[in-house]
Amino acid sequence: MSNLSQAMNGLPDLKLYKVPEVAKILGKKKSFVYELIYTGRLKATKLSSRGTRISESALIDYLTKESGLQAEN
Repeated sequence: MSNLSQAMNGLPDLKLYKVPEVAKILGKKKSFVYELIYTGRLKATKLSSRGTRISESALIDYLTKESGLQAEN
C-alpha cells in the first residue's frame, strides 16, 4: 500500500464539487457561486488557475448558515 493510500485510509470519504456542480445544486449561475467564494461566504480550494473545488462539508456549512439567516429575517 502506498503512503498516500495509507494516509487516506484514516480520512472520511471526501466529496469535492466543481463550481458548475454547486451552481446546479443551488439552482444558480456559476457567477453566483464565484461571488460566494470571493466574498468568503462559501469556502473553496483553488487547485489551479482553472480548478476550484468545494467540499461537501463547505457546501453544507454554507446552506446551514444561509437557512439560519433566512429564518431570522
